[in-house]
Amino acid sequence: MTERLRSVTPPSVDPAFRDRLKMDFISGSFGGRPHIVPAPPPRPRRWIQWVTAGSAAAAVVIAVTALNEAPRWTALPSGGTGNLIVNGASLPVRDSSELTRRLRPGSRMKLESDQELELVSPGLLALQLSPGAEIILPYAPGRWFGRASRASVVGGSLRVTTGRHFSGARLAITTPEASVRVVGTTLAVISEPAGTCVCVLEGTAHVRPRRGGVTRVSSGTRCEVSRGARTSRVGDMRDAERPKLQDLHDRMQAVMN
Repeated sequence: MTERLRSVTPPSVDPAFRDRLKMDFISGSFGGRPHIVPAPPPRPRRWIQWVTAGSAAAAVVIAVTALNEAPRWTALPSGGTGNLIVNGASLPVRDSSELTRRLRPGSRMKLESDQELELVSPGLLALQLSPGAEIILPYAPGRWFGRASRASVVGGSLRVTTGRHFSGARLAITTPEASVRVVGTTLAVISEPAGTCVCVLEGTAHVRPRRGGVTRVSSGTRCEVSRGARTSRVGDMRDAERPKLQDLHDRMQAVMN
């Protein structure tokens, strides 16, 4: 076998191949590896894209809704004695933390106390219930949308002052005889057996009997609607209301601004 291999004529060498092999040997590349183009990543299925986009949109809606919510109602400390009846539950007026926990928009409440009670949504609204007042608590207007709100005075006196974040919002207060539109003011809405009286310390309010026209009530004046009447009477605000409204306005400045 060895003798046979020796007798075979060696093949001719291609000079170009020899030179190339020599250069590859010197460089250590030996021709290099072929360039492989990576395959593109698989495209996500369309339903996954829809779910992802829907989840992102839902997260945005939840975040905007949460940011739009007004500060919740808070009961300020009271030095009086007695109770606030909230949806039938009797709560001591001095337990401001429990009152705050129970305050929900739409709640019907009656103050059975010897002093006023104040509820605030900081920066937006402050409400002062007089002893004997019975009201339905409004929603505090939202920051950007849902800026209209509604309250009711079933009986007694409710004093209201608005804060700087209330600008552009609306609050409608209804009584058995009339509706009052508040757009930024300090006023009292008083429901009595004889009818409704609205006293405005500052700003303006619009008062409308149940079946009558609207009366614009400006600073320092009052509007009265007798029970069953279709017209309003305008005059100077009640002397007793002026110092009470001024005191409420002044004390709430730190909370409302």
